[in-house]
Amino acid sequence: MLGNFVNRITKFGASRFDGKIPDGGEPGEHEAWLEAELDTRLKAIAAHYEAMEFRKAGVETRALWAAGNEYLTRAEPWVKFKTDPEAAALGVRTGINLAVISAIIAQPGIPQAAAAILDAIGVPQANRTWPSGEAKTLLDALPRGLAFSAPPILFAKIEDDAVAEWTERFSGPVS
Repeated sequence: MLGNFVNRITKFGASRFDGKIPDGGEPGEHEAWLEAELDTRLKAIAAHYEAMEFRKAGVETRALWAAGNEYLTRAEPWVKFKTDPEAAALGVRTGINLAVISAIIAQPGIPQAAAAILDAIGVPQANRTWPSGEAKTLLDALPRGLAFSAPPILFAKIEDDAVAEWTERFSGPVS
C-alpha cells in the first residue's frame, strides 16, 4: 500500500514536473477530504503510540496509506495534466507531501523503507520528526522547486521459491 502510493506519485511527479515540487492549483474538495483524513489519522496514531497500542497504531498508519491511494484516485493528476496542469500540480504537490508524512510516521515500524522515501524526496534529517500542526499546512510543507526522485523499490516481491524455503526452514518439526 505505501510502496504503491509512493511509487505512483513520485514517478509521475518526476516525469511530468521535472523532478521538482510544482507550484500552482487551488485546494478543493479532494484536498479537504484528505485534510480531514490526515487530522483524524494522525491524532489516532499518536494516541495509540502513547498508549503503547502498537497494533492499533499500525492499523491507523495503513489506513493513512490507503487514504493516500484514494486521494490519488480522486485527484487524478495524470488525467488532469493534459487539461488542467494547475490541478495536476496541486495533486502531485499534495501527494508528495503526504508521502513524506507517511514515511515519517512509518519510521518506528519500517525505518529503512521510510528513510528511502525521505532521502528520495530530499527531506533533511532535522525535518524527520513527528508531524505537528494543521493538516492543511502539513500537506503543503515542501518548498516549491525542491528536487525529488522516485525511491528504489521499497518492498521486493516474495517469490514462491523463497516462501517454500522459509516454510521448510522455519516451520519446525511436524508432530
